[in-house]
Order: sequence, then structure tokens, then C-alpha cells
Amino acid sequence: MRILTALMTLALATALVGTVPTHAQQEPAARPAQVGDTFTLTSEVMRMDREINVLLPPGYADQPDRNWPVVYLLDGGQAQDFPAYATIAARLMDEGQLAPVIFVGVASMDRQNELTWRSTDRRIVRQWPNHGQSDRFRRLLEQEVKPWVEARYRTSGDDAVMGESAAALFIVETFLNTPGLFDRYLAVSPSMWWDRGSLGGDAAALLANHAPGERQLLLSIADEGGEMQAGLDALLEALTGAAPAGLTWFYEPRHDLTHATIFAQMGPAFLRQAYPAPEAAP
Repeated sequence: MRILTALMTLALATALVGTVPTHAQQEPAARPAQVGDTFTLTSEVMRMDREINVLLPPGYADQPDRNWPVVYLLDGGQAQDFPAYATIAARLMDEGQLAPVIFVGVASMDRQNELTWRSTDRRIVRQWPNHGQSDRFRRLLEQEVKPWVEARYRTSGDDAVMGESAAALFIVETFLNTPGLFDRYLAVSPSMWWDRGSLGGDAAALLANHAPGERQLLLSIADEGGEMQAGLDALLEALTGAAPAGLTWFYEPRHDLTHATIFAQMGPAFLRQAYPAPEAAP
């Protein structure tokens, strides 16, 4: 079970049509113990300091000649999802269920601003006037966070990005617009209703511009239905008809789960699928 608080869970449960979850911005009633190491990255792109959290795999210090994949968790602050999922990742690695990875949390500060693109939907403009700078947050990842990690740790060049809800929407947008930024895209219940589902509608045209390359896209959705499901269905139709060469994609609907509970199930499942333990690898 996730160790996020009930207040955060209730906020996530409202994240259906017309809303973007704000759980990452709320102060939990009881913050879990810190996991991993926390750093401050002074960002020129964002013009502010940003929180970066890092959990190293077991054996990292004892294997100086080995390089490691990196999983980037969005909403990855110590007051956000990092403690829960870094703890899960550490347990899975210790139990031999997950290949060793460097687990990096990137904290978000204004989710509507950082994880969405600019919309012409008047509902969105009224409710979140500061929304719509996902391109800038993507530059933060590409130009500052990834180089910072690669300069400090022994990385293999195999990178994944992982998130839920608005963060998963950002992941799908990133996959469609800049597919080479990561190797693996793990998107749990992406908020595909955003901007009246325009991303799903544009997916076929964007996929047509993808160069061949080995990439992985993992998708899931809970019981949201409505515009959430319709937007994702449009993406799935585009993938079925025009998946670029080298792309491996997988979709597992979990209509038995809710928006508040699905990440606890599918986050760890997608981690194991993206980086299976050596004995489980095909």
C-alpha cells in the first residue's frame, strides 16, 4: 500500500474530468521518513532551486566498473511520491524482483504549470491561469537534471520516466513529441482528458514523425471512464495503427482500481516489467 496520506488520496480521487490532481502540492499530515539522498539543483531553465532525490542500488559502491539504468520518478519530492516508491524499488531490488537501477525523484512545484501544455479550453484557462509550461519542465529534465545525474553517477544510458495522473499525461506528451528523451515511458492513469483530449487526437500524426528506435511505452488506467478513457482510447488506436518500428508498447486497464489506488499496483508492476530481474528477463 502507498504510504501517502488520506488527504493526498482524497485529492487524487477527485482527479477526473475538469480537474488535475494536486496531491503533490499538499502537505501530508505525517511525512514519512526520508529515503535516499536529497540534493538541490540550481536551475537556470526554471530560475529557481529544484529538489532532486537519489536512491542508489545495492552494491553500487562495491562495483566501480558497473553502469546502471536510471528511473526518473516525477512528483518525486520527499513530500511527494519519492519515499513510497523508492522504498518499494529498494525492496524489489533486495528481493531480486527488479534489476538494480538508480532511482531518481524530481520534485514538482506547480503541477499545472509544469506538467501540462497551454490549452485553449476556457474551463482550464479560468481554473488554472498559470498552466501550460510543460516544454520548460521538459527542458529542465533534458538540459539540467539528466546531465546532473549522468555527471555524478555511473549510468548506462538506459533511462525510464515514471509517473501518474498529470505526471503521466506529461510522460505521454513527452513520448509523442520528443521520443528520444527517454528509453522507457511508464504512464499510470494519464489525464488524457486535458485540453479536450487533444493529445490522443494528435497521436497518429505525431507517431508518424517518430524515427525507428527501441523504446518501451507502458500504459494503464483505473476506473475513471469518460474523457480520461476516451483520450487514452484515441492514443491506443493510434498505436495500434501506426506504432513506429522498434516500439514495444503494453496496455493493462485496471478498472477494478481507482485513480487513488492504481499507482500503488501498477507503479511497481511497470518497474518490474521495464527492468526485470536477470533471472526473469527473457
